[in-house]
Amino acid sequence: MINRVIRYIKEHRMIDEGDCVVAGISGGADSVCLFIMLLEIRRVIPMEIRVVHINHLIREDAAADAAYVERLCRSNDIAFTLIEENVETLAGKLHISVEEAGRNVRYEAFYKELGSRKGRIAIAHNKNDSCETLLFHLFRGSSLKGLAGIPPVRDKIIRPLLCLERNEIEAFLQRRGITYCIDSTNLEDNYSRNIIRHHILATAVKEISPSAVNHISNACRRVSEAYDLVEDITRQGYDVCVHVTQGDGNQKKYHIDREKFFMLHTTIQGYVVMEVLADASGSRKDLEAVHIGQVCELMNRQCGKEVRLPYSLRAKRDYKGVCIYKETDKTPQETALQEIMVTEDMTAALMAGETVEMVLGPHQKICAVLVEKSDICNDLENIPQKKYTKWIDYDKIKNSIVIRTRRQGDYLTVNTMNQRKTLKTYFIDHKIPQEERGRIWLVADGGHIVWVVGQRISSYYKIGENTRRILCLTFEDEEQQAGNVRDTKEEQKWLRESGSC
Repeated sequence: MINRVIRYIKEHRMIDEGDCVVAGISGGADSVCLFIMLLEIRRVIPMEIRVVHINHLIREDAAADAAYVERLCRSNDIAFTLIEENVETLAGKLHISVEEAGRNVRYEAFYKELGSRKGRIAIAHNKNDSCETLLFHLFRGSSLKGLAGIPPVRDKIIRPLLCLERNEIEAFLQRRGITYCIDSTNLEDNYSRNIIRHHILATAVKEISPSAVNHISNACRRVSEAYDLVEDITRQGYDVCVHVTQGDGNQKKYHIDREKFFMLHTTIQGYVVMEVLADASGSRKDLEAVHIGQVCELMNRQCGKEVRLPYSLRAKRDYKGVCIYKETDKTPQETALQEIMVTEDMTAALMAGETVEMVLGPHQKICAVLVEKSDICNDLENIPQKKYTKWIDYDKIKNSIVIRTRRQGDYLTVNTMNQRKTLKTYFIDHKIPQEERGRIWLVADGGHIVWVVGQRISSYYKIGENTRRILCLTFEDEEQQAGNVRDTKEEQKWLRESGSC
């Protein structure tokens, strides 16, 4: 049996020569077997063994278990660490189950003991534990991953006894005359796992097949192999159809491209959504098939529809697919109406040929300069076409220019016939996300939009044969300059010095 465990360790590359192995030893049959196995394996693979025992302070006889494990370590010259933590009290404080609190305490202690040492953390799970995990997940509802049982290696956690059944372990200890502790809570049916262990799995072995545990364990292995393939395909699908952006306040947004998403197999679609939800929330706990279904269903709904998910996540349908992000107190809301007027002093400065700067906010401004068309432009076809610099027919402006965000009734003209289109319709036609519309700056002449900053100008204000004066407007955003041609100083210098377009 020892050789079987050694082969299993080597097969999964659990322990390297010179490693420090921190073993969680409770004193029960499984953990005592793990302790003996590590002592035997040390003869083949030189390593340091350190033992951690956790007293959860639930049972009155728990101190006797700690004393037994300490004697076991002392007799074999193995480092021993005792951790005492009232997990029932801790669970109440954190509003989690006692099982979860105990698991958190154990793994925190194991990792702390390992510290910066090179090595692994050994846990005494066996084949039966893996089978019970599969059944537990199957009864509760699970994805393919949950049906893979317990993995032999996860990060720094290793489980050398997963190749053994519980009855083999007990028989091994009995042959060697090694005693072990019995945790009375494992004999009760207060926990779901105990019910599966004592009644469901035990009945399967007795009434259906004596090899039931081995068969289920083999099924776990095959499912795990299948999941590895699915995971690889999912990773490829994620890279193809998910785009991550950094929003306001370093808030990440996960954009799932609808067209590329529907090119994936339906099974992979669900796994991609799960990965997005897990990345966005930072956890997989409480994320279930129903939440994946809600996001997939959202793909076929109208733009603007949204669903709320665990961990304060929100999924919202947009023009390209679905955007998923975490709501926080800093989640950007639509900007309230803001207005910056071109004052009489600014107008006088423009008339004098000076450059006028209008500060819109932190790192944002619009620079304006007024020039005579005859001084710079004789060929209308060569007017610069830049995203953040626009030339306007200044003589067509009827009111004092205002730089502001949108308001009801805004419109712009869209052709040489001066046909109007409402700003709302323009945003819809150009698939501007609803949450962004209220944050887009506009240069307005009353309700007539002269320039949707970063996009088009109204046809009415374009330079024509009869234009006399040109108002050059340049938008600057220091935080978003990458890839944008908006060197205002050079543009203004060129306007003053150029004799033609």
